Amino acid sequence: MAVTPQFRDHIVDLLEPLGPIDTRRMFGGLSIRCEGRHFAMIIAETLYLTADEDLRADLLAAGGKIFSYAKRDRVVEAPRLVSVTEDLLEEPDALLPYALRSLAVARAS
Repeated sequence: MAVTPQFRDHIVDLLEPLGPIDTRRMFGGLSIRCEGRHFAMIIAETLYLTADEDLRADLLAAGGKIFSYAKRDRVVEAPRLVSVTEDLLEEPDALLPYALRSLAVARAS
């Protein structure tokens, strides 16, 4: 499923306090970048943040899911990408601390 322009714009608006945000096509979705650093993705109207072990644990505890996809006869998980729950997308003040941590993970790698 393609990312709608409305969802893309909503996510960019939410993340703009982090700095200049831009998007690029990636894996059938969009890569989200801040100051040229990839730190998140939108796939099928879901926001995924790049996570280290600590951030992954916090996002999973909040109800997020690890990004996975089907490949031939198996499911592949990408544990560095964890989804953000709908309630965080409706509350920018709650989302930004997670996004800031994701950006720090991206900058450290």
